[in-house]
Amino acid sequence: MYRHQLNSGPERHRTAPSMSSLTNDNLRSNLHRELVESGKRDQLVELLRARLIESGWRDDLKAYTKERIQSRETTMSVDEVIKEVGPHARATVPDKVKTELLALVSTFIEDNM
Repeated sequence: MYRHQLNSGPERHRTAPSMSSLTNDNLRSNLHRELVESGKRDQLVELLRARLIESGWRDDLKAYTKERIQSRETTMSVDEVIKEVGPHARATVPDKVKTELLALVSTFIEDNM
């Protein structure tokens, strides 16, 4: 992915990805690979699913999604629903759930990488 810079002229110039963004991409890729290979990713996904159900987030999101779909006069494609509901879904994940998963991922990183 390239970043755009605004120079003194009206046109934009592309710049190469920074070293830190390449490093972050490599770290993310390595972490994902380790999580998958160890089976920890599946465990985290199941834990996330359980916590979201326990917190009521899933039911709240279903109701929100249903409301958004019914408020439209035209039918919505799946992509349109995701585009409209996705930001709300991410913003309403309980902080407690985020904190718990982040702690587990941090522990995994410390122990395995």
